[in-house]
Amino acid sequence: MSTGTLREARFVAVVSAVLLLMPMLLSFVFPTAFLIAPYHRVYERMLAAVLGALALALLLVVRDPIRNAGVFAVIGLTAGTLDAATIYSLIFDGVDPSHWFVQVPLLGAVAAALVVTYMRLRRPHPVVLRIVVAAVLLLPALLFIHDKLYRALVQP
Repeated sequence: MSTGTLREARFVAVVSAVLLLMPMLLSFVFPTAFLIAPYHRVYERMLAAVLGALALALLLVVRDPIRNAGVFAVIGLTAGTLDAATIYSLIFDGVDPSHWFVQVPLLGAVAAALVVTYMRLRRPHPVVLRIVVAAVLLLPALLFIHDKLYRALVQP
């Protein structure tokens, strides 16, 4: 592995970690761009904990990106699915449109950068790649089914 690729992977990890921490910090200044009304502190803390843990994991990867290449893939997939869930909420739940301009591009950029970096560090197994693509494509349908079941079974 070339030193340039390693340097690039480290750079992507640090920048992505900082970007994953940005929603926690900027939500105090621009809550409508990162949080979804009606605001619920418990869920906001849980999302902040997830984003913080992902950022910390990326910072730990900096030491040996090759051995920890899978972390890039997992966090990229996580950021991508969070982005897809946000887009779903924008379309079906009427969430504040400022998410289109702040949160969606931020999570999308992090997801793309991490997945591309992973693919530069390791060649993914074709079966795993197909499973990931299928999961991402099926996510909107799964979210829709979840909403229908929630409304039928939980919400009065």
